[in-house]
Amino acid sequence: MYCLADCNNFFVSCERLYDPTLNGKPVVVLSNNDGCVIARSNEAKAMGIPMGCPAFQIKKHIGLANLNDVVQLSARHTLYHDISLRIMSLLGRSCERLEVYSVDEAFFQAPFNNPAHDEHFLHELVQKIYKYVGIPVSIGYAPTRTLAKIASHIAKKNPGTTRGVYGLSDDSLIASALEKTAIEDVWGIGRRLTEALHNRGVATAAQFVQYPTSLIRSLFNITVAHTHAELKGIDCTAASPVTIAHKSIMNSRTFGGLITSRKEVQAAIVHFAEHCSRQLRSEGSVAGTVMVYVRGDRYREDLPFYSNSCQLNLATPSSSSLTIVHYALQAFACIFKEGYGYRKAGVMLLNIQPAKSIQMNLFDKEDHNKQNRLMQAIDRINNRYSTQAINLASTSATGEWKPRQKHLNQSAQSSLHIYSGMVVSNKKNKKNLSE
Repeated sequence: MYCLADCNNFFVSCERLYDPTLNGKPVVVLSNNDGCVIARSNEAKAMGIPMGCPAFQIKKHIGLANLNDVVQLSARHTLYHDISLRIMSLLGRSCERLEVYSVDEAFFQAPFNNPAHDEHFLHELVQKIYKYVGIPVSIGYAPTRTLAKIASHIAKKNPGTTRGVYGLSDDSLIASALEKTAIEDVWGIGRRLTEALHNRGVATAAQFVQYPTSLIRSLFNITVAHTHAELKGIDCTAASPVTIAHKSIMNSRTFGGLITSRKEVQAAIVHFAEHCSRQLRSEGSVAGTVMVYVRGDRYREDLPFYSNSCQLNLATPSSSSLTIVHYALQAFACIFKEGYGYRKAGVMLLNIQPAKSIQMNLFDKEDHNKQNRLMQAIDRINNRYSTQAINLASTSATGEWKPRQKHLNQSAQSSLHIYSGMVVSNKKNKKNLSE
């Protein structure tokens, strides 16, 4: 049996964790530059605010009179990532074969020797996460990952009856769940595929599994065939693993405004390169190529539009922030032009491979062992205190490139104190998860 732990309205729950006055209120979290809705509380969903709705169109869906009732908050991804790490750490200590799927979802396996005992274990796990971290979680379990997704959705939608845990453990329960699941709600079925299936009269997951496997393979690709098989209870984990090594790592940002200063754009490039390097090291990998791009604002008529990119191959594949930032700045120098306004920039790492299998360069004079020890020390400090505890001085510009965040929750900011290995909130729960 596969289990899927899914945090309920994760970004909103994180904001409520540090500001309990938000409980019971319609709350939405906005994307970078406060552009569109990326998370909604149940109260906001009930008001009819759709996911992905541009912030300026919220009043269109709920009416101008109700606009003041909705709390709009700027996203704080560093906070969400920190809370996610604490939840995943707790799951990893309690469960077997944890596979983190996203910032708010993770697959794992429970013993499942005794169904009644194991469901009791999952209920205790839900309560444990809420007690120690403060985030509500729903868990679904089933013979395949796709069915576990459906089970967790049922658990989330019916908290009163399921108490956060629901299992599709026999054929009758699976058949009933598939009848009630719209085809567009199935994991792996996107918008275009939904349209194609609707054109063939398929509206539910139950109708989809009735199609012969040979017909599914002839009409669609192998991924759809795996989804079809998993809905029938056939595990396709070996053929379609959840976790695969990254072929590239990218970090980019749309700036809060149009930037003309070389120093400001360069500070953004350094920040992006540092972020990519940290992720690379966390995966035990190195990159052989660094690509940098910049882009203007094509909708501004008062300034000429400019867009360009440059990629450079490293002498020796590396994950060192110093090395990757060095090459990123070289690439940036090749494409930056004065007299243009820049709206977006990014850094991408390519030719990624495991750190243990790199081919050294005879003519490379860099002391990679020394750099690796330095990066390990920096990572230990940043992981313990803050991701910004130690960074390169090149990032310390005025910060004009950073996204707009006009709706930061100030009351939550004042009640949040991050200490060594512990987040202390204004709630009674103050549990050190690093113990």
